[in-house]
Amino acid sequence: DDLLYGITMNFSWLYTMIKIGQFEKALSDIDMAYNYSQEKELKFLATTLRSIKYKILKSPGSLSAELQQRLLPVVSSLPKFRQLLLECDKDGPKYCSIVPLHSSMDVTYSPERLSLSSSHLHITEVLPTYNTSTIISALENGSISTWDVESRQLLRQITTAQSVILGMKLTIDEKYLVVSTTNNTLLIYDNLNSCLLSEVEIKGSKHGGVGATGTVINGFTLSSTHALAWLEASKDVTVIDLLYGWPLYHFHCWYEVTCVQCSPDGLYAFCG
Repeated sequence: DDLLYGITMNFSWLYTMIKIGQFEKALSDIDMAYNYSQEKELKFLATTLRSIKYKILKSPGSLSAELQQRLLPVVSSLPKFRQLLLECDKDGPKYCSIVPLHSSMDVTYSPERLSLSSSHLHITEVLPTYNTSTIISALENGSISTWDVESRQLLRQITTAQSVILGMKLTIDEKYLVVSTTNNTLLIYDNLNSCLLSEVEIKGSKHGGVGATGTVINGFTLSSTHALAWLEASKDVTVIDLLYGWPLYHFHCWYEVTCVQCSPDGLYAFCG
């Protein structure tokens, strides 16, 4: 059992078997070693190798990097991988210059709980910000809060007049916070000061196939200076100036709009 385990958990052996075209034989040996020893590391290794099969057959030199990416996150719970990872670290650079040094998933702590409301309200949206300790959350009652998750302090709060929030987004510079509601409106806020700048109703155009009645906002996206919103079952996209809160125009798509994305420079919009 120890001999089988020692061979199959060896980086040089794995690399050589792949290099000479014996990948399936290596897997068979690992499976046999697991059947004898019942070591959970062997079962995990076999599953991992099967998941990266086509990558490492195409480029055997990437074996060390591929293994490290997948084994580093679990080494605390599967400690017998430590020796294999040390071998990857030592011998891997002979064949591939990519060397993962740390996995963001290799954590030993449990998730923390942050209470965002004193009552039992559902959280409908959470936005990260450039400040990694700050998040923006929306509750089902229409309130939007900015929290410092490290200090657990409420920084700012907005109340959207009991509107049900469908979604919210920040512009890339985090200057504007835009919220869509079931009232067919976009609410444009000054994010830093948490004050409402504009409320814009989204309507369908005459040739878009739908009007405002009976339809709700299906989605919206942002560029640095504009919001683009569309209704359910509509072929039109409404373009809104964020600074002044004015609907500028509609552009018409050939088919029902399901998604829209802006180019990074804001010059183009791509409709799906």
